This record gives sequence, C-alpha cells and structure tokens, in this order.
Amino acid sequence: MRSEERSVFLGVYNDEEAAAHAYDLAALKYLGSGTVLNFPEITYLNECQEMQSMSKNDYVAYIRRNSNGFTRGASKYRGVARHHSSRRWEARIHDAHDNKNLFLGTFETQEEAAKAYDLAVINYRGSDALTNFPISNYLSEHPTSSQQLPVPKSA
Repeated sequence: MRSEERSVFLGVYNDEEAAAHAYDLAALKYLGSGTVLNFPEITYLNECQEMQSMSKNDYVAYIRRNSNGFTRGASKYRGVARHHSSRRWEARIHDAHDNKNLFLGTFETQEEAAKAYDLAVINYRGSDALTNFPISNYLSEHPTSSQQLPVPKSA
C-alpha cells in the first residue's frame, strides 16, 4: 500500500483474499471511509471500531502481526524461542548489517523476552520497527531512561 508517496508493508499472506483484506484495513485507517476497497466497507465495521484507538503505525503493526510472514518459531512472539538447555525463553534479534543473530538474554516468561526483543528492534530500526506489542507502549513524547531492556535471568 502507498501512503503519502511512501510504501507501507502489510505482511505476507497465503492467498490473495487475505492480502486484499489487509490492504482494505490499512486503506481505511490511512485514507478513511469512502476509499476504494476490495470488499464492501460494511465488512469491516468491527475492525473500524477497533482501529479508532490505534495510531496508524500501531494499526499497521497489528495487521503485520496477523500476517503469515510474522516469524514466530516455538513462541507466539517474534524474536522469542525456548532456550535449548535451560528451557527458559530467549530473545534474539537479527543484525542485518553484520548478518548475525544477536542474543538478548533468557527470561522467565515469553512476554519478558518479547519486550526485550521489541526494545532492541526499536533501537535498531526506529519507530517503523515491527514489534510484538503496540509500539506506543515503548515510545512516548518524552522517553525516559526506564525504557531499557528487561534484565535477563542468569541461566
């Protein structure tokens, strides 16, 4: 999808219909009611109510999280998997510059590991990062020093 002469990536889908629905939802958020859609606007009444409380970036991230291209592995969260020996949850992020996976630590819960991933991906990719939780949970008008990675538990 294009918005203000900028491409907006909505994810990867198994079929054209799912991709068309993702496009429609993003178009409604970015362009509003009355825009040309693939399916009747009435199809999206519930989604339109949900999207009202979300920023454009948060809603696009929500759409991406529901796509088939959102890598999950053993966890329901991106960048999180079970550590092979400790059975704790580990967080990793891919550093495209060095083409390496960076280990962020092990955590008691998937949610702690997912938050560590989110903060790291925001640090690497900025406010367009694809996070597990709404990016607005981490970004504010006045960021504080408390927005640090959760402390990993020792193995």
